[in-house]
Amino acid sequence: MNKKSIVLQTTLELITKQGIRATSLSQIIKESGVANGTVYHHFKNKEEIITELYLMLTQDFGTVVMRNVPEDDIKKQFSIMWLNLFHYFVNNPLAFVFSEQIARSPEIPQSLKDKARQYYGEIENYFKTGIRKKVFKSYNSMVMEELFFGNVVSLVKIHENEKVKLLDKHINQAIEISWKGFLRD
Repeated sequence: MNKKSIVLQTTLELITKQGIRATSLSQIIKESGVANGTVYHHFKNKEEIITELYLMLTQDFGTVVMRNVPEDDIKKQFSIMWLNLFHYFVNNPLAFVFSEQIARSPEIPQSLKDKARQYYGEIENYFKTGIRKKVFKSYNSMVMEELFFGNVVSLVKIHENEKVKLLDKHINQAIEISWKGFLRD
């Protein structure tokens, strides 16, 4: 891992553990083990590190959701998108915490959130296509994306709680419930 990646990973670990405000640049430098000059070579300040981390993870989310999605079956696309995000969050708990606690935080400026929307273009197009083909209800596509995301997050939280041993049938039930919520009557 290169030094820039080490700084980003360290920042992710620190802010998911203690929040953005409680994480200082000096702490990032100390915990990463990367020299001051090297950090300042890559980043001007903590905000620039947070910005790059936010955009990097947002791009990951958008890419992961659309991975291996077939072109012809809208329901199969939905299931694969759902499973992709679920497994990504289960296998990347820091990314999950970041998406839940940090990415939705008021500490992330709206301008940065707006810039990151570019990485959700394929997801947005999926829902717009479903609406256009009259498979989905005619809702705002951003609302649909957020509800889709929220359904996955809910199951990840159940998984993390470990109060319910999630079996494939439970995951498939959650996907089916989510799918039916978008369908036209």
